[in-house]
Amino acid sequence: MSTNKLLLLLVALLGCSPYYSYSEIIYESSGNAASNGVNWVMANVIPQHTGLAVNGVVYRYTTVKNTEDDMVVYVQNENAQDGGYIFREADDWSGLPGNTISKVIPMPYIPIEYWGDGSIEIEGDGSITDPSVIYTYRYDDKCLGEVLDPDCPGYVAPVIEVPEPEIETSDEYVQNEIDRKATLRDEDQELRDSKKVGKEKGKEIARNNLEKMLGTIIDDALQISSQQLHNRLIALNFIPPQYNVALPSTTYEDTVVLKDSELPDNKNARRSNLAQQKLHQEMVNSQYQN
Repeated sequence: MSTNKLLLLLVALLGCSPYYSYSEIIYESSGNAASNGVNWVMANVIPQHTGLAVNGVVYRYTTVKNTEDDMVVYVQNENAQDGGYIFREADDWSGLPGNTISKVIPMPYIPIEYWGDGSIEIEGDGSITDPSVIYTYRYDDKCLGEVLDPDCPGYVAPVIEVPEPEIETSDEYVQNEIDRKATLRDEDQELRDSKKVGKEKGKEIARNNLEKMLGTIIDDALQISSQQLHNRLIALNFIPPQYNVALPSTTYEDTVVLKDSELPDNKNARRSNLAQQKLHQEMVNSQYQN
């Protein structure tokens, strides 16, 4: 099977994957890792994207050997995390004539961090020609560059530095509180002073107006008659309108005359007074006789 047919088959297999439907998932394949020899560094073969995972290895080579000779060919990658091999495929050519072999080995989306250096190793007698090793892989384009999505591997939540609040010492707090209260007292005193000044000013204005009005009345009184002054006071509401009634000019003469005469003495009254005086004297004398 040719290399092109193998790649088409691999793409068809990948197209059946449920992950392929997501537009942010990108599937790609590497170049020939064995183009410069049977040993290679994976960092030079596959981009080291965060979240990249290998899902297949496609290799091809031709053996040169005698049919009766024993020969085993290993296509492999070291495990960069746990030691040993992350991938190792063995082809046993013992007792077989030389030929060309092509294989597609599916991988369970192994992260790129596990893929160490690759190589083709030969045990026994024989050699290989035209080796080709291609890796297929996928990655999420939203996880490229600076990882900002929490769903991406390697995501590290940003550290938000919260500035520490400035804590005042006890002396500073006390002094600030004293200054604040002093400011409030000053503002309150200014408010009271302004109100007092306004009240005094109002009284002064009223007093000046009253003095001007009375001065006007006195000046006018010196120049006008009493009737005109009376009318002026009424107009200024100093005299209620109901008192503005003229009394009739009338002379009231005496109509009853008492004639001088002597009143006669009241004999009965005199007799009663003498009897009462005698009784009083007898009561007084009786107290001393006992």
